[in-house]
Amino acid sequence: MVCKEKSKGGLGVRDVRIVNLSLLTKWRWRLLLPGRALWKDVLVAKYGRHILTNVDWSGVRIPTMASKWWRDICSLDKLVESKNWLVESMVRRLGNGNSTYFWTSIWTGDVSISARFPRLFSLSNQKESMINELCEYDGERWNWTFSWRRALFLWEEELVVRLRDLLATVNLLMEDDGWKWVPDPEGVFSVKSTYLHLVDELRSGEVLEDGKAMIFDHIWDSPAPSKVIAFSWQLLHDRIPTRSNLAVRGILVADVPWECVGCVGSVESSIHLFLHCPSALKVWYDIFRWLGLVIVIPPSLFLLFEVLRASARNVKIRKGFLLIWHATIWSLWKARNGSIFANESFAPNDIVEEIKVTSWKWSLARLKVPPCMYYEWTWDPGDCLLR
Repeated sequence: MVCKEKSKGGLGVRDVRIVNLSLLTKWRWRLLLPGRALWKDVLVAKYGRHILTNVDWSGVRIPTMASKWWRDICSLDKLVESKNWLVESMVRRLGNGNSTYFWTSIWTGDVSISARFPRLFSLSNQKESMINELCEYDGERWNWTFSWRRALFLWEEELVVRLRDLLATVNLLMEDDGWKWVPDPEGVFSVKSTYLHLVDELRSGEVLEDGKAMIFDHIWDSPAPSKVIAFSWQLLHDRIPTRSNLAVRGILVADVPWECVGCVGSVESSIHLFLHCPSALKVWYDIFRWLGLVIVIPPSLFLLFEVLRASARNVKIRKGFLLIWHATIWSLWKARNGSIFANESFAPNDIVEEIKVTSWKWSLARLKVPPCMYYEWTWDPGDCLLR
């Protein structure tokens, strides 16, 4: 289900992909929670015990026999460029120290002790030790005991003094160790907080032109079905599986046709299939003629959306025009898939009629104003025809 939500940057949509990533993140979180379950035992047997204790899997090799679901879970670490967002989102909440690694877990500050004192970590004989194995309470304070693989130099002893100063305020408790989910103010994991965090992380690097940002802000101002608007959003981001996109991702095999279904000799890209293809151009011109508009086809789908939106005389007409824009995009894609997978024809006249019928049905179901503002009816014995 795609939800509508206006957020920063003008991208007012809850991206299905980000929701799915948030749900996958929930599995990573559940693996870290205490308690034994059969599904955990199965995953440990296949992929190793580190999945129950480590947050950072970036250096772990994915087995060749791993399922696609597991590969997707492992790839969560690499969603955001230049950093491991998942590691930064989970910090250890210290209890009795029985299940928290002293050196490699992030349990004091924003980084692990091994990252803060890499020299000492390289010399330690206790790299895999838990916190409670390195300290002991004497009734007044916690005393820390370290073991090194050689005698320390003077400057290394100074590092140990700094480390002990850092640990001076640490107090172990009676309760078990746990995890804190940083994106949530209360530290509790939720799919919603993960989604909102990923939206910021994944889109923080996107710099949109003002015009494009406005299009994304208004793309939901239409009574078209949510799944259709979500498809239009993916199209404007060039994230639909056209043949050119599949080829870039290495999915399109060599013997699969690469041509557009509406013409000969052109690669099927998003902008070509929905705008520059002669068959698609004929569809758009017929739709504009049907709406009583005279429009010169612009060079991009963004501009086409805005031109159609600006052509409306009032808000009610605008909603209808945007509904027809979405219906045109949707019908072109359906005709394309029918041509490829069902050996149907990619005929502009048939596509135009499909757009009229589809948008009429959506208007009846979703618009509060009479759809006759956009349609004329003639009675043909036994049927109603749009014209």
